[in-house]
Amino acid sequence: MSESPQSSAPRVEVGRYPRLADARERGLVVSARDLAHWIEREDEEWVLFVEEPAGEEVGRELAAFEAEQRQRPAEREAPPPGKLPKLSLFVAAWVASGFFLAQQILSEHWEEIGVADNRAILAGEWWRTITALMLHADGPHLAANLATGLLFAAFLIPRLGSGVAWLAILLSGALGNALNAWGYRGDPHLSIGASTACFGALGILVGVEVVARWREPQTRSRWQLILPMGAGLALLAFLGVGEEGRNVDFMAHCWGFLAGCVEGAVAQALRVRERISPSGQRVAAWLTLALITAAWLLAHGG
Repeated sequence: MSESPQSSAPRVEVGRYPRLADARERGLVVSARDLAHWIEREDEEWVLFVEEPAGEEVGRELAAFEAEQRQRPAEREAPPPGKLPKLSLFVAAWVASGFFLAQQILSEHWEEIGVADNRAILAGEWWRTITALMLHADGPHLAANLATGLLFAAFLIPRLGSGVAWLAILLSGALGNALNAWGYRGDPHLSIGASTACFGALGILVGVEVVARWREPQTRSRWQLILPMGAGLALLAFLGVGEEGRNVDFMAHCWGFLAGCVEGAVAQALRVRERISPSGQRVAAWLTLALITAAWLLAHGG
């Protein structure tokens, strides 16, 4: 395996490593000095070569690099995902079903005060970005959103923790609705449904995975980073467009997905799962419910 163009100059070995990722990382040190290098497999090891005249200089650079690596405090690794806590999934399903039942009893009133009306949102009624997530057109609409939302949440919770995951999902849906209102600012536009938050959850998963792969040298390649984004966009296109003739707010889905990607990237970059304690997770969960409650109180008060 050659990491640099072929050269007729004699080569000298400057290091042997058990993993290709380790050899490539040291190769980057050489490249930073604008020097050619080669990596070749010999038995169970990866050998780093440079041109003979640069051997001493590279040796000093690599020695300094190794010393720096030994002095650097070891980063606390993320704990492996444990078992999925299922309670929050049941709570989310109960909350969504409860709001749907209330909507059936007081349909016109609840939809009128809770729908994501872009003109009202842009006029300052921000709570509609949250209340609209709790409204659904009919039973199949609710069932579809529960199926996709709970599935994405089940993958996300082990990555962020229950409380933070649900708070991030709610905020991605609210931000998606706000951006959608801005996008339709020239025309009246109404929308309801939790699908904006469902695709926000998908976006959060993508953002978390991209940053996680960027952190690891062995997965920090173009294709490794493109893969989760491509998979997320494919699911968005497959699930978020809907069947012909159905009134599907695809732009809201896109805005929710985009908001989620940003949230997930930030959460992973800040190592939220490692830093938030169990009590902090509970606070985030209660904050999620508090935001929903506050939004509906403001809707009824408005």
